[in-house]
Amino acid sequence: MGPQSENPNTSIYDVQIPYEVMYCPYSGSYQDMINKAYEKDDKKMMKSLIEYRDDMIKRNDMIKRDNIKDYPEHDSHDSGETVN
Repeated sequence: MGPQSENPNTSIYDVQIPYEVMYCPYSGSYQDMINKAYEKDDKKMMKSLIEYRDDMIKRNDMIKRDNIKDYPEHDSHDSGETVN
């Protein structure tokens, strides 16, 4: 199946990768790259990395929230026990 079969709602989760982040000269986790930008006093890169990291966290929170909303039976279970 082609792109037509994709869920049209997935576009609400898209996060644009800033140019600076895409071509970041530092490697490692986002926190590692942020720390390296801080060490190098690279404020523009540090700002881009922090904003992108925060946008990705918000994206993941939205996905978790929406997935839980799709399965309301999970809202009432805190213990993880099986309910018959």
